[in-house]
Amino acid sequence: MKAWFLRPLEALVLGAAFALAFRFPGALHGCLEPAAALLFPLLLMETAFRGRHALWLALGLLLGLVGIFYWVPGTLESKGGLPWALALLGGFLFYAWEALGFLLVVLFARTLFRRAGAAAAAFGAGLGILVWEAWGFHIYAWSWGAAFGALPWMARSAAFLTTRGLSALAWSAGTGAAALRVQGAPARRVLALPVGAVALMGLLGLAWYTLPRGPERHLDVAIVQPNFPAGLRWPGMEADMWRRSDALLREAHLPRPGRATLLLWAESSVLGRDDRWPDPRLQAEAARRGVAWLYGTEGGPYNLVRGEAAGEPDFIFAKVEPMPFGERIPGPLWFRTWMDRELGFESQKRGHLWPGCSFGVPGSGGVRVAPLICSEALDPERARLGLDLGHANLLTNHTNDGWFDRSIATDLHAAQIRLRPVELGVPLVRATLTGKSGLFREDGHFQLWGKPLSEGAWAFPLDWRAVHTPARSPWVLRLLAGGLALGTLLLGWKPSSRKA
Repeated sequence: MKAWFLRPLEALVLGAAFALAFRFPGALHGCLEPAAALLFPLLLMETAFRGRHALWLALGLLLGLVGIFYWVPGTLESKGGLPWALALLGGFLFYAWEALGFLLVVLFARTLFRRAGAAAAAFGAGLGILVWEAWGFHIYAWSWGAAFGALPWMARSAAFLTTRGLSALAWSAGTGAAALRVQGAPARRVLALPVGAVALMGLLGLAWYTLPRGPERHLDVAIVQPNFPAGLRWPGMEADMWRRSDALLREAHLPRPGRATLLLWAESSVLGRDDRWPDPRLQAEAARRGVAWLYGTEGGPYNLVRGEAAGEPDFIFAKVEPMPFGERIPGPLWFRTWMDRELGFESQKRGHLWPGCSFGVPGSGGVRVAPLICSEALDPERARLGLDLGHANLLTNHTNDGWFDRSIATDLHAAQIRLRPVELGVPLVRATLTGKSGLFREDGHFQLWGKPLSEGAWAFPLDWRAVHTPARSPWVLRLLAGGLALGTLLLGWKPSSRKA
């Protein structure tokens, strides 16, 4: 009879492997995250294929999510105003909901394995994780494939497969290897699948250098990180931000002759007023300093980024995808209205994308900026649509991470967005309210500055050529999903005579 503690210990090991895949910034020179991202699906699926009860699998997933999102109850208590018991309940519901998607993928793959064997299970796991990430409901929109952004040579494969394609690759390889282990295959056959996945990423990373490029672009960028408390509203916010910005511009000798300067302020850097309407003074502030200025603000029920530059029309852009529960109660209008009334909450309204929805930087030789407001940068499709409709060649992410105190949440957000520039072939500049701001390059390299809850100001030259990546096309994700669905159907249609 097996010792009683083996099942809980097994769940604890699974949870630890899960959490290690998202312990950004990357330990072991960036190798820990991708290694754990390949290992965890193998361990999880092997446990499932050996007949563990779904409750033990769910416990392992829950422990992994707690290891990553341990800060959620504290945020709900300190920033959401909930009593600790309710905050803890809210955190548990969050962990349980996010774990449910993974558990459904595991149970789907196990059914296929029992019915049709290793290959069907591998295709089914890849299909399941891709469908859940792309079309399932998440409270926190994240992707397993983001772990491969830790190493630039792996990250560049996202230009062909997309982040969600990398998720499918990791889960297919891990599931296939787990199935072969359970079937008693030799170690070299088991290892061939994860090693093959790594080799494929390496080959696609090399192929990245052959992709066509656009014309060379040049820009000077200035970022101000004020460390304002989350949700702060006071009349002097804009004046204080200009004081900091002017000091940075003087120190960096900006603007420079022959180069445009883009000044970025974070989400919620100016609150307490409705910035939806024309205001000539705002353009005058940018014109007097000779900069193009993008800043995070608000307008009634909208979360806004506003852009001003001499001779350019006002650019007013509302967040298209408010974060579920944090910014907007999900569901139909009647339900949101009722829940808002019951909770004393006011859901943010959605903005929309339109042709040309980007901010032009005068004197830059055609630089156009597609802004992503906070959690929007977590969604690859939202970023792709914004860049495409805006005919843009630069991404910015305006983030208010002051809600998360000194937790790893700001690093987790950075880890989840670092493949956006690789997928779309353009740099992404991140301006945060409290840290960490940074620059993510189209070749997979990135830099982050400062610490959580810290002030900072940075200026740097940015030179690039947009890379025309396959991942810019909406058909890549559809073809991947279709191919995995077809493979799952063909392999799972006829039951295999081999038993596990």
